[in-house]
Amino acid sequence: MINNKLKIFSLVNKLLKKIIKIIPLLDRWLISEILPPLIFAASSFIVLCLSFGELLYLIHMVISSPLPWTIAIEVLLLKLPGYLTIALPMATLLGCLLAFSKLNHNSEVKALTSLGISYRRILLSAISIGLLMSLITFSFSNYIAPNSNLKSESAFRRGLGRSSDISYKKDIIYSQFDRERNLETLFYAKEYKDNAMHDLTLVDYENGNQNRLIIAKEGKWVKEKESWLLINGSMFLLNKDQTSSKENFSEYSYNLSYGPFMVAQIPSNSNNMSLTQAYNALKLYNLSGNLKEENRLKVRIQEKFTVPLSCLVFSIIGSTLAIRKAKTSGSGQSLAFGMSIILILTYYTVSFLFSSLGVSGTLHPFIAAWTPVGIFLVGSEYLIRQSS
Repeated sequence: MINNKLKIFSLVNKLLKKIIKIIPLLDRWLISEILPPLIFAASSFIVLCLSFGELLYLIHMVISSPLPWTIAIEVLLLKLPGYLTIALPMATLLGCLLAFSKLNHNSEVKALTSLGISYRRILLSAISIGLLMSLITFSFSNYIAPNSNLKSESAFRRGLGRSSDISYKKDIIYSQFDRERNLETLFYAKEYKDNAMHDLTLVDYENGNQNRLIIAKEGKWVKEKESWLLINGSMFLLNKDQTSSKENFSEYSYNLSYGPFMVAQIPSNSNNMSLTQAYNALKLYNLSGNLKEENRLKVRIQEKFTVPLSCLVFSIIGSTLAIRKAKTSGSGQSLAFGMSIILILTYYTVSFLFSSLGVSGTLHPFIAAWTPVGIFLVGSEYLIRQSS
């Protein structure tokens, strides 16, 4: 077993050496200049994100509630992949700014251009780092963070002595249509918990008109009968002459699909969904006629791509600005940090504004998610041209 592991390690080592030899000497040097500040920036932002996002809250919960410190550490570690998706784009920006600020301050960029090397060629190493960081961020966001976030929530509830079932949701809306896409049933539940719907309202339609209204305290799906068991409610029959009759019931079997339960089990936070789960949820929202949630999820699906791609955008912008920045005496790091904060705030403010427009339906979800990326890439191209 140990021999096999040594063989695998040896093969990987040889493969890495071959890959490094393929990379041109210039890029190897530039990448070696970028990696140390990038690692420093990533570590700093992860510590900051965890401290302000989780650590202080968990310390408070350990002191003021029966949350064991072992569970708190477990929750913190499980939250780490989710915060990595936030920290890595910012770290890429600061790392490239610090690296190229240093090169610019030492006149090494000027030396390279005097040898006939263009700014685009110098930036190629930063772009490669940006692409790599985008792939890493996408992998964490899509494959690791969703499952890790759900496990952390379950562990947190277990540590507080609550049920580890995290499938709680409010305001469940589901619409059932016939084959001709005419509305048959409108379903609403105030909340979903303990595998049951609570405070239900159902409206039956016939030929586009309401003909029955049902209100119930609780509703459970009966798998054997493939129907709903409504508990403690009232039924109102709506007649054509605008009159109605009321009938109370303790239990009533209602013929409706499993759809409302499927909608209730969709995570409220898109960060807890992989792309596959998000696309499945989108189909369900489309079938149920919930246009608001469908639109919101369309934007979030596009952001599953644009958020990781911001690493590439930040690597280009950070490197370009650092090259253009005038030579300073001893203030390179502080200036780079200040510029990175301004750029991060600007980028995420623009992204939030366009995202809100996409969720509200003012803009197409694709346009809303990708416009900030396009704006900053165009701005980067303008800066490169100006530098050249």
